[in-house]
Amino acid sequence: MRPKEVCERLGISYTTLRDYVKRGYIKPVLTPGGKWRFREEDVERLIGVVVKQRRVVLYARASSNSQRDDLEGQVKVLEDWARQNNIVDYEVVTDIGSGLDEDRRGFEKLLTLAVERKISKIVIAYPDRLTRFGFKTIEELLRPFGVEIVVLSHEDKDPREELVEDLITVISHFAGKLYGMRSHKYEKVVEGVRKLLEDP
Repeated sequence: MRPKEVCERLGISYTTLRDYVKRGYIKPVLTPGGKWRFREEDVERLIGVVVKQRRVVLYARASSNSQRDDLEGQVKVLEDWARQNNIVDYEVVTDIGSGLDEDRRGFEKLLTLAVERKISKIVIAYPDRLTRFGFKTIEELLRPFGVEIVVLSHEDKDPREELVEDLITVISHFAGKLYGMRSHKYEKVVEGVRKLLEDP
């Protein structure tokens, strides 16, 4: 394989590839013209080395500011897991927003890091912390980038407030399409639904 092909396969720069050769992680075969070529089996073995050098992301999400205690609790559980598994090179990423909202800053950061092959794992407390729907799809899409999603538990504690926020997100989306995001009618519909759902 040519160096360019190796870099594309591993998602690394040519400078990083040279560094791997220098460190002895992979040995090039020299052509009669003195150019580097790499055996495919050596490249496959190097993938394991590259993945081990990637960071782990601990991801936590709460639906609203009133759930900040829950968010902090999730982070503590995730950091405890990292310590128990001797993981020191990790990054904590958090979001406040509905699991139906795809415009979450933290969620977008996860996807970018995954596509850039900078992380090996995304660790979450519950499946719906990452997304309300399409969890399996995201899992499958991230797998070719060498990213594993680790779920610590499969049961959330109290879904009521989360579900209310999700329902408001869905209605807000459709009300925005019908009336426009800045219209008085849109605000009236969203506020009315919020009041109806949040009243005891």
